Amino acid sequence: MKRLFLPLLVTLLLTGYTSRSQEKRDYIRIMTDSMKVNLSLTDEQYTKVYDINKNFSDRMSTLRKDNQLPRMEKGKQMQHLSHERDSSLKVVLTPQQYTTYETNKKERREQAKEKYKERKEEKEMKKQE
Repeated sequence: MKRLFLPLLVTLLLTGYTSRSQEKRDYIRIMTDSMKVNLSLTDEQYTKVYDINKNFSDRMSTLRKDNQLPRMEKGKQMQHLSHERDSSLKVVLTPQQYTTYETNKKERREQAKEKYKERKEEKEMKKQE
């Protein structure tokens, strides 16, 4: 019985790790595919934007996992990574594409703020019940 348990445990752990890694690659691909449609990227631009998104995602993931950094410092570093990503994209995209990217980014930020506000209000209502 013990002989079967350890290989089974290792297999389950590796499957979970592979699954999360696959999900991350899928997220990067989906994000880049969305940018391709919204910004009308060429194939060459798509490849470069994918690499930029992957680099950004990898670095952001590492930063999120770092529990040693104070919250404010982590936030500053996340902003810095976002600015680096935007600078890299600005080199790859045409001026019109970059303007559209910025507009879409602002819209997504506003939508996220609204959702946050709604969730906060829902929590407050539940507390009052």
